[in-house]
Amino acid sequence: MKENTGKTKYVLLGLMAKEPQTGYTIKKSIEYEYSHFWQESYGQIYPTLKALVKEGLAESVESQELKNGRGQILYKITEAGKKELKNWLSEEPTIEKLRYEILLKVSFGASTEPEIILGHLDEFIKRNDRSIKEMDGFLDFFKGMSNKSDRHLDSELTAICGKYFYTAMKEWAMEAEQIIKDRMGEKG
Repeated sequence: MKENTGKTKYVLLGLMAKEPQTGYTIKKSIEYEYSHFWQESYGQIYPTLKALVKEGLAESVESQELKNGRGQILYKITEAGKKELKNWLSEEPTIEKLRYEILLKVSFGASTEPEIILGHLDEFIKRNDRSIKEMDGFLDFFKGMSNKSDRHLDSELTAICGKYFYTAMKEWAMEAEQIIKDRMGEKG
């Protein structure tokens, strides 16, 4: 289960500030554009949308467009919602909490064979390499845009951050692998 940070309401307000959204489009936007640094589940999204409507920060309207034979509920940010989002954006960000299981396993690695940890590090390197390539794809997309607008600036900046982050994590894992291999050679 994802940790509830209390920021879900601001994620939803921020997405609605870009354009009206359904619960489904919110989830897909988060998965596509923000998953390298943020996750939200449907179990967080839908109750929060209802709360935002109840608080007057968003409004819901039945969409005339039918999907799968059903109408969709479209959520729009209100003026009060825009003010709430602007207030939150002006606050100092809280300190991020890094949660990486690989770091726990490396920390407790003395309780298993070094080859086990080396295997985990190798997979971690491969996963970060795939993420770097994904960020490069986003950055290529932004470079290829003919009209550079501020509309995509935030997405481009987060992709740059993602690339730096995944590159740093990959380099750390490569260095950790080398240190373990060197120590294994010293003992052998």
